[in-house]
Amino acid sequence: MNVRRPEPGDLDAVLELMRAADVAVAGDSDWTASELVETWADLDQARDAWLLELDGRLVGYADFSSKGGRLNADGYVHPELRGHGIGSEIVRLTEERAREEEPDVPAGERVYIQNATLDRDEDTVRFYRKRGYEAVRGFRGMVIELEEEPTPASVPGIEIRPYRHPEEGRAFHAAHQESFADHWEHRPTPWEEWQEKRYGRETFDPTLWWVAADGEEIAGVVFGEQRRDPDQGWIDVLGVRRAYRRRGIAEALLKAAFAEFHRRGECKVGLGVDAESPTGATRVYERAGMRTLWHAIVYEKELRAAS
Repeated sequence: MNVRRPEPGDLDAVLELMRAADVAVAGDSDWTASELVETWADLDQARDAWLLELDGRLVGYADFSSKGGRLNADGYVHPELRGHGIGSEIVRLTEERAREEEPDVPAGERVYIQNATLDRDEDTVRFYRKRGYEAVRGFRGMVIELEEEPTPASVPGIEIRPYRHPEEGRAFHAAHQESFADHWEHRPTPWEEWQEKRYGRETFDPTLWWVAADGEEIAGVVFGEQRRDPDQGWIDVLGVRRAYRRRGIAEALLKAAFAEFHRRGECKVGLGVDAESPTGATRVYERAGMRTLWHAIVYEKELRAAS
């Protein structure tokens, strides 16, 4: 088996592999070229991404990222070549990379590696459990087909309006951080890092960001973007500050974004959501007409316990 680093010219082949792996289990895939471009832009590809080949054919892909003691691996095996040791090699590569990262995590902090698999994929579930991984969280990919323009939703005392760029940037950052403060595995992102990441994305479009305003106060935010190949709208962030929850603000923001996507000719809009979100986000999306495309389980393996 040949293992090498990805190059720009590999993007289409990797995207095809990832989609094929999803379709074989879930029947569909929401991976787009735009998302993979963004993923690679955030990686040090010389250290944190791998292509696996057999007889010159791309059969596997993996990448790695870290944030403190939380280490993330993501791997895909071509569905026609499962059972050929490709998944085992992906785990070996990503765990080896995780061990390199471990000494850089401050002493006393827990270190663990996570990966996810679709819950219908029983073979991969057994694969991870056999290697010491345990299920810790569920996530859903959800989608809606917009056959007609959604009816806007209103909330008494709250104005749903477009974001004002760049003057509202810091206020949006603060609202985003507060909205997700009680979510699983949330780690605050400083303004400078947030600004660089958000504004630097290829898909960043401030005309697809919306705010729920209570006078001068920001009650909630939604960050939308258009992804390409295949074209679709995407809700990257939808958050409501704790004091404003359970008033219908999330649904109003969502429908404002849906309406804008529809006006731009996007017939399909997707998002990812924590299936166990304490805010009941999945129910909000279902009320808005979204359906579950896939359900994934995050598997975790501890490399170093907290002390």
